[in-house]
Amino acid sequence: MNRSTTKASDARPAAPGTRRYLLITHVPFGRGATAATYRLGDMWLEDLRAQRRALGGVCSLLVAAPLLDHLDEQTSGSFNLADFDPRREAIEYVPLPAYGTWREFVRVRPALRRALVEALRRCDVVQADYGGHPVSLGQVAWPLAGHLQKTRIWLFDGADPFPRLERAVAADRNPVTRALRRGLVTRFAAFCRRAVTEADLVFAHNHAVAARFADVWTERCHLFPRSFVRDELLVSDAALQARHATLRRRDRPLRLVAAGRQITIKGTDHVLRALAALRRAGVEMEFVVIGDGEDLSAFKQLAADLGLGDAVRFVGVVPYGAPLFDQWDQADVMVITNLTAEISRNVLLAMARGLPVVLYRNPGTDALVEGHDAALLVPTGDIEALAATLRRIHDDRDLLGRVSTNGLALARTHTLEGCHRARARLVAQCLGIT
Repeated sequence: MNRSTTKASDARPAAPGTRRYLLITHVPFGRGATAATYRLGDMWLEDLRAQRRALGGVCSLLVAAPLLDHLDEQTSGSFNLADFDPRREAIEYVPLPAYGTWREFVRVRPALRRALVEALRRCDVVQADYGGHPVSLGQVAWPLAGHLQKTRIWLFDGADPFPRLERAVAADRNPVTRALRRGLVTRFAAFCRRAVTEADLVFAHNHAVAARFADVWTERCHLFPRSFVRDELLVSDAALQARHATLRRRDRPLRLVAAGRQITIKGTDHVLRALAALRRAGVEMEFVVIGDGEDLSAFKQLAADLGLGDAVRFVGVVPYGAPLFDQWDQADVMVITNLTAEISRNVLLAMARGLPVVLYRNPGTDALVEGHDAALLVPTGDIEALAATLRRIHDDRDLLGRVSTNGLALARTHTLEGCHRARARLVAQCLGIT
């Protein structure tokens, strides 16, 4: 343990499975079709199921999350929504009051603290993270869990949140509010540093945060690839060979695909500009853009302005699962051009489907793919280099085959279930359960 204080739970160890693991998350639940059901993002539901299965021999799972009357796909953090009954999933749900503005946070803060304390009193282990706006839910829960002397786990999910926060501050044109927001980001960074030092365990899914907090990163801190790859998503060797045969075809342009929220930091406009440069050089490619977002209309206008209307299709939101992967299976290459430090869930998912990946360098993913020849890495924000890489794969189809083979091999070693099993083993060790 990181703290020397003896907890009441330490004096009389509970049997495996009788302890309770409280996961506090800002990712909301919505009301379901019946009083017993709730609505949740489908990818998040799969993640919870995998975590519950992995923890089964160690702890039962409680999830404390905001409850919304109406949940939409964008708010859910997934591609699609699913109704589920927590009791049938052996997951206990603790509703929290929701907030999205400072006014709402101030209004619900007393009720939020009461709900968190009630949930914390019933658990042995608590996991919190940086998510939530305008105040991280973890910032509210962390000191409460410390006061109650719970075993605490701090989680950094797929993103290093600070580059995105800093970009938002820099974009604020009001000097007064910009200074206030900069101060809040500084305070939040200090809080996260303190959480790393106080936590019994730190789980991170982005190498960028390990570098950011390197001076306090100890043996209690553990890095894991962020994976949503389930075993059934992995394509067979026969399917991979069929993809290679398609990649070698020269009777049609290469088909690129990008999927996710269509916002500036995803860099979709970089792909469009690279394709326009290639077209001027006589190289034709097709590009399918999946997803919606506040900058989608700007991307559509840019494609028209660049004369790419016949080569680019914007297909909107596609439900996660078979509909999405059917779209991917019609493509040749996944392009991921995130401009901030985060590990896109599409990296390993695309590799699992046998898609070769062209990827902007990113502290969240570089360490995962380097040394495996599993992706084509491009300097972040360098549109000329992106165009050159796309020209290279247009000319060298054997390169695409090799990258897709290595990518599938990498995805097979980093599954969702495997990640949660490794985390559960660390939790058991922390609790003294063998």
